[in-house]
Amino acid sequence: MSRVKPIPGLLLMMEQGTTASPIPRLFLLITALITGAIVMALEILGSRLLAPVFGNSLFVWGALIGIILAAMSSGYAFGGWASDRYRVAAVLAWLLLGSGAWTLLMSWMGQVAIFKVAKLVEDPRWGPSLAACVLLAPPAFGLSGVMPALLRLAVVDMGYIGRHAGSMIALSTVGSLAGTWGTAFFLLSWLGTQALVASLGVLQLLLGLLWLQQGSRKVIRVMGLLLAGLLILSWQLFGQAPSVAGLVYQEDSPYQQVRVRDDDLFRYLVLDRTWHAVMWRADPTTLFLPYSQLMVAAVALTPEPKRGLILGHGGGSLAKWLAQVWPELELDVVEFDPVVVRMAQEYFEYHPPANHHVFVKDARVFLRDTQVKYDVIWVDAFARHLIPFHLTTVEFFSELRSRLNPLGVLALNLASSGEGGDLQRASAVVQTLKTAFPTIQSFGVKGPWRAHQTTAENLIFFGGGPIDTMPYDEVVKRIQSHVEARRLPPEATALLAARRTQPWSPGLTLTDDYTPYDLLIGSHAVEISPDGKALP
Repeated sequence: MSRVKPIPGLLLMMEQGTTASPIPRLFLLITALITGAIVMALEILGSRLLAPVFGNSLFVWGALIGIILAAMSSGYAFGGWASDRYRVAAVLAWLLLGSGAWTLLMSWMGQVAIFKVAKLVEDPRWGPSLAACVLLAPPAFGLSGVMPALLRLAVVDMGYIGRHAGSMIALSTVGSLAGTWGTAFFLLSWLGTQALVASLGVLQLLLGLLWLQQGSRKVIRVMGLLLAGLLILSWQLFGQAPSVAGLVYQEDSPYQQVRVRDDDLFRYLVLDRTWHAVMWRADPTTLFLPYSQLMVAAVALTPEPKRGLILGHGGGSLAKWLAQVWPELELDVVEFDPVVVRMAQEYFEYHPPANHHVFVKDARVFLRDTQVKYDVIWVDAFARHLIPFHLTTVEFFSELRSRLNPLGVLALNLASSGEGGDLQRASAVVQTLKTAFPTIQSFGVKGPWRAHQTTAENLIFFGGGPIDTMPYDEVVKRIQSHVEARRLPPEATALLAARRTQPWSPGLTLTDDYTPYDLLIGSHAVEISPDGKALP
């Protein structure tokens, strides 16, 4: 009678399964659930870590997903190889301890590392790819290596290998779903980015220690405990976010990090690493930034304006000024981030009167839903490194034109560094804007701080019925008359000198279907503060 020769490695797998029988199956399933949740939570958090430096573009998400998939595939291969050669519980323990230690380190040094990468690689594709590799590849590698090791322990009966593998992978996927929704919908807003990353690191360390108890000698267990304890203690002592000078309030919204900062004279709203509002604390209603002083001049170009619309709220600077100087103007304000709306009211002295209506919506959704026609529309939703691509397309500008009265005026603000990719970006916006507003007036307005030392400027565009038909001398005359009547800031007249007379270079026409907008972002990775220093 012939004997059946065992499949190579099968005997070893069955022996390890037998020796691992004291490990409760529930513990295996809980480990699969937790690790599946953590890896997806880290992917969501990765977008928040990269956004202040690289933005939240398609390239950033592509970099995150690609790097994590690459790390997971190599982690699966390594976990399978290691669990065939070493004690499986020990493999699980050290994978979890390693990924947990790196995650804890990421919460401590992550922002520093991202800025180093941004200075080294400014390309919008490979910069975030390298940053994601440095920050997220190690924990994704370790957490993915857990799955084949768990399957090695779970399969104790080769006749049911499909059932065991299927249930383990299914539970890990349920964990991934819980990690994705839990992080995006709840935990990020409750805890903030840094605290949540650190919590996930501690959770991995604790889970690793539990597995260390299952599969290692006493000396190694003690060393593991000491290492994990030292890491957690170090983070508590040194790993907290450094204090930011003048920080009044900070919160992670569902969309961005929101900070309010003070100095001796001003209050600032900072979204991620972009300055969005400046308020003179001695007189909160005054429009301090030159671009806003010119932007509000649009209200003088339409006869007897009765209703206005602002897309992009920020600190509420425009709305505050309009409430005081044009109290008869009924105003709709649209802002997609509810935390920004709350900051404007709590920290920037915007208290909407009865004829001001604030909507927490995306601008495109609002324009699609409303049937109101406006006399003036202000679009102030663009920052230098935070450009919602769907607000730059032919379709968007067509919707804007359809919501303007025949004699209505559009005022649009586009921040620009004045060089490199920002010039291409401005040309593309102008080319696209002209599909709905054939005649536009352009102004390049410098900021109030160190304007002579930088090419940075705010590009202000006026369009609409009056701009199509009105000679520019009449534009100047109307603005001057409203300044004299104290219905516009006194600086508005002088800012007319910033008018651009040189024709714009031809650019791309951007559509909802084709908008390679990330190719046109500026080359500067670090946002500069109003005093000319890099923003910490």
